Amino acid sequence: MSSILPKGFKLQPVMSSLTISIIGLPLFFSVMGWKPFFLFAWDPFISKWNQFWRLLILQLQFQNQSEITLASVLILLRLKGLERLYGSLKMFKILVLLYSYNLLIVTFLSFFLFFTFDFDIFIPSGPFGILFGLYYPFSRFIPETYVAEFDFTNATSLRIFGDGAILPLSDAFPVHFLFGILSLPEGVSSLIVSSIGYFIGILYFQNLLPLTDTSLGFLDPIYFKITHEKSFAREGRNNTTYNGVDSNHNASALDLDEENERSPSVEDNDTPVRSIGQEVLHTFTR
Repeated sequence: MSSILPKGFKLQPVMSSLTISIIGLPLFFSVMGWKPFFLFAWDPFISKWNQFWRLLILQLQFQNQSEITLASVLILLRLKGLERLYGSLKMFKILVLLYSYNLLIVTFLSFFLFFTFDFDIFIPSGPFGILFGLYYPFSRFIPETYVAEFDFTNATSLRIFGDGAILPLSDAFPVHFLFGILSLPEGVSSLIVSSIGYFIGILYFQNLLPLTDTSLGFLDPIYFKITHEKSFAREGRNNTTYNGVDSNHNASALDLDEENERSPSVEDNDTPVRSIGQEVLHTFTR
């Protein structure tokens, strides 16, 4: 697969919707004054007030502008290429599964630490786990466009790297660098959540998790209804459509074409055969 992508989000509805939600939801929640609802710690929100719904909405929005900017730039730079690799429907299912697995593991981890070691870990809000779950397939399956080598052999007299001091940098380096920054805005908490997301990404894309995108067939009608795309996996040969054209119509059209090929047209029979000289004269006298 080529790593050169078209500008914008052409033919990439899932990643474009993800980017719009990353930018738009924090703005909407801020205007409505709902941002405090996205703070989470086991004590007091769960242990005293039983607000389990906070776990469900925890991955919906980032709390500060720097995280929003970094996430949007990462998707726009290279992560959108994953939708081109897997397809929009499968990408939609991957996002749902990454959200679900991160929800389960973060809930179990915070529960285990609180009731075993009486340690109340702060969980930052935002789709850290989802983005870092996509970081693994990006680093493995998206090819590099170029690699630039910087030779510092003659720049210094020190020989820390031996006789040659060559630093190779590819076009993927800014993405790795931005992912490193994104894992640290909330300190240790965001680093833990990001590491969990990356670990889930490894397990999922290595087919080591029980549920995969093939298990979410019930999401197909929802996706087609949202995107207004037509499903081509319909039962029945007579009702099957391809690119909006009925198969019976295709068959009848093919039959007509074959019949026309077998029987010469009346127009061809009525037209007399002309010599090469007549054809040349006819060309210049029209």
